[in-house]
Amino acid sequence: MTDSTPLDSEFLNQLTATIEKNLANEQFGVSELADALSMSRSNLLRKVKKASNLSVSQLISQVRLKRGMDLLRSGSHNVSEVAHQVGFSSTSYFIKCFREYYGYPPGEVGKRNINQEPIPVAPPPSNNKKPQLIIVAILLIVAVVAVWFLYPRLLKQEIIVNEKSIVVLPFKNDSNDSTNVYLINGLMEATLNNLQKIKDLKVLSRTSAEKYRNTDKTIPEMAKELNVTYLVEGSGQKIGERILLNIQLIDGATDRHLWSKQYRREAVDIFALQQEISSDIAGEIKAIITPDEKIAFKKFQLKIWKPMICF
Repeated sequence: MTDSTPLDSEFLNQLTATIEKNLANEQFGVSELADALSMSRSNLLRKVKKASNLSVSQLISQVRLKRGMDLLRSGSHNVSEVAHQVGFSSTSYFIKCFREYYGYPPGEVGKRNINQEPIPVAPPPSNNKKPQLIIVAILLIVAVVAVWFLYPRLLKQEIIVNEKSIVVLPFKNDSNDSTNVYLINGLMEATLNNLQKIKDLKVLSRTSAEKYRNTDKTIPEMAKELNVTYLVEGSGQKIGERILLNIQLIDGATDRHLWSKQYRREAVDIFALQQEISSDIAGEIKAIITPDEKIAFKKFQLKIWKPMICF
């Protein structure tokens, strides 16, 4: 304990007397002591800390242990009996607290010098949360700085990806000849698959696009639902031995036509036609077509268009 004033000593004596009256009651703690003294809990904690530099719990424990020491020195009670008389329901816990306070177990009391000073109780863990709050504040600052530093780069990366996201909408057959549907669908699928082979493009699947074949939704509505930046529309027909195809590249957010082109090719040039369409679209949105991807285009052309030479 720290040096105390007469008023502090009087207050501590009052506390000790109150605790000793309730010594055998193991439930008698801080709240019960405050009620017995008609004080608020916070006021009691503050006054005890000022008078003794101890917490209220420590003070109650010390009074119990000192009374336990007196009983053990009298030699008329064993350790278990003393433990219960001073408010410890567990004998083992009493032994533990006694050892921590006095430096030896209660069973050795008779062997020790009666005037031997007890070892002070170790200070309780601090309830001061300021260090914790400071650590939390530092972590939050670090997190904010990290987000501030990284977010623009992540956003930029996301924008780059989104700038090259595209969907090829189902092509329309401009002819009344139903046999042309197979040709037009084939051109649409070839264009889609060629674009999918370009690693620099994020291309939605045909399944995602197919549900918009007969839709009345606007371009911005479709772009928002599909989360793409660009949309490709196409329509065409086969007239004799010639293929006529119209392709448009549209900005999804503004419905602005960025690029359009009409292709007129002989049917025998259909391989080159579908490669040219894909290359034009990719070039317009500044995608990179590698030599390997161009080779993949040619292999895919042979696979898709070989059965269609008869048109």
